[in-house]
Amino acid sequence: MSQVVYITLEEPIPNRIDGIPKTQSDWIHPNLIESVDPVKGRQLRASEHIPKGTCVLIDHPYAIIPVVDDPATNDDLICSNSACNRRSLSQSGRLSCSNSCIADVSWCSSTCRDADKARHDFECTWLKRYADPIRKKWGEYDFGMLWVIVRLLASRQTKPRPQNENVLPTSQPLKHGWAGIESLCGSVDTWPHEQVRSWTTLVKKYLQNGPVLPHGLSADQVLHLICQEEANSFGLYPRETGIYPPPQPLVGRGEQFAAAVYPTAAMANHSCVPNMTHKPDEDGRMIFTASRDILPGQECCISYFDLTKHTDLTSRREHLRKSFKFTCQCDRCVSEEPAEETNDWTPMPMMDI
Repeated sequence: MSQVVYITLEEPIPNRIDGIPKTQSDWIHPNLIESVDPVKGRQLRASEHIPKGTCVLIDHPYAIIPVVDDPATNDDLICSNSACNRRSLSQSGRLSCSNSCIADVSWCSSTCRDADKARHDFECTWLKRYADPIRKKWGEYDFGMLWVIVRLLASRQTKPRPQNENVLPTSQPLKHGWAGIESLCGSVDTWPHEQVRSWTTLVKKYLQNGPVLPHGLSADQVLHLICQEEANSFGLYPRETGIYPPPQPLVGRGEQFAAAVYPTAAMANHSCVPNMTHKPDEDGRMIFTASRDILPGQECCISYFDLTKHTDLTSRREHLRKSFKFTCQCDRCVSEEPAEETNDWTPMPMMDI
């Protein structure tokens, strides 16, 4: 059954700048509901009209990593404090790990470094031991994936876990925090056997519970977490994703600077004609904004890719099949399918011999 779900606000009516609530709390529009589709699974819908330009959802990352080249000098490197995530200039006094784990870890201030100590202590030994070997043997993508998993586990271990991680005591409340991560779609059945086998190898080599990574989960549980993360993680880009129709001249969303997992934002499904854009703010929160009027009952969708990069039907579907393992059946894709050819040929009647 669909239900209206809310995420606790620190203020009844948050202050707004350009329509976006400026508060550190996560937030969901009161006209946004969670429902379940027999094919797509969980999804977001509008219970009432949501006007164009309205802020629909704000979600903090449960885990986030930087994704930049030359992190020691790159000004797009984000602060490692998960409550900050602000980008800091390389010459502005950013602080590196005292244990010299990797250059990708830095803080914008001593305040952020001190506040992040417990979480970073969880990952530091793992990074120092495994980051370089993983990057050399498996490459940047697999390293980034494993690091996201480590940061998910670090948040699980170090963030306070209230007795009820749900948002409000409704009959079927929206899950958040680690409970939200556990409810994400994705399992070993979602992915090809060869891919699961490769991830199983990585788990056994680098993510086992032990002194280096004391997370307390079984190998199967960590493998399941990888399957969920790979089906739900977001790339963070400096400009909006999902502007439709694409601007002319074409302006893409820019270069990725981070990757993150959001417990609530991950519920949004894809459409090649989305009615919401998404963009991270300066604190790493993912902001969903209605890109056109969303009518009651309509599904609220985002685009999983830059619509300026894959424009024709074949390119879009191939990208989605390769990256997200589904064939898009959104209204745009279905309308662009070639019409079936009609067969006007009539067979010659049988002749008596």
